[in-house]
Amino acid sequence: MPKIIVGVDGSDRSDGALALASRLAKGTSAEIVLARAYPYDDTAGHPGDSSRRHELREDAQQTLDRLCDRVQAPGHVSTRTIADPSPARALHTLAVQEGASLIVIGSSHRGAVGRVFAGTTAERLLHGAPCPVAVVPRGPAHGESISRIAVGWDRSVESGAAVNAATAIARALQSELRIVEVLDLHRAGTPAIIPGSGAALAAHQPAAHARTRLEELRAGLPPDTNAETSLVLGDPVAELTQLSEGADLLVLGSRGYGPHRAVLLGGVSGRVMSRSACPVIVVPRGIEAPLEDLLGPQVQASAGA
Repeated sequence: MPKIIVGVDGSDRSDGALALASRLAKGTSAEIVLARAYPYDDTAGHPGDSSRRHELREDAQQTLDRLCDRVQAPGHVSTRTIADPSPARALHTLAVQEGASLIVIGSSHRGAVGRVFAGTTAERLLHGAPCPVAVVPRGPAHGESISRIAVGWDRSVESGAAVNAATAIARALQSELRIVEVLDLHRAGTPAIIPGSGAALAAHQPAAHARTRLEELRAGLPPDTNAETSLVLGDPVAELTQLSEGADLLVLGSRGYGPHRAVLLGGVSGRVMSRSACPVIVVPRGIEAPLEDLLGPQVQASAGA
């Protein structure tokens, strides 16, 4: 049975994570696993602290029992308490043990509303995550359904995996899908084109090539996918952040850094995640068919340049 792990802590950010997990689980047989870490290190070996460990565990379990009633999903709901001072490490370990399809967490309380900052659970969890990770921003509750899904594509293998995930969600939930490529012409060393100049954009060689690849990508999607494509000129972080304002869910791939597929907040996906107005699913590098066990087979997006 596929599993969605939801990291909770009893604060208001848990509500957003629970709501997103419930919406994603609709139409599936997924089990939702509510997980809470409590600050105790079993490896330290403090036998005299057994009573303290028990108190912490009981407190964590009471939080989980209370939150179970808020899950609005058709499948089974279970709970896990984990003795670990690091919530990110606890969720990572649990995801590996359970073979999770997705981890969902709420954004940190630190800083401005809706922002994820370096050193938070979200960032640490994304380092070497064994499955896609969804981060839900704080702030007003999001809609009851996921009707508009946006995905960033840059013709890389990682963004192809993001398209696979977004397509699977869109088909399962009968949502609109928008695939967007942001063409940063200044960074590519090409002459600037005034945004909105359709004729100039269509005639420009890099843009024309990009449009062709986008159309090929859309043509290769399953016929029941309600999808459109867009080519946008500008800074990828700024444009994708703006895109999130009109979406119920944004899906991004991560190229990663180093051997552990680390998603750094300095990269595009990390910076967009920290600014997004809607929940973001980040697909770590190396996962080419994400959410397949949760939502069924997806199209394998062509990611060649």
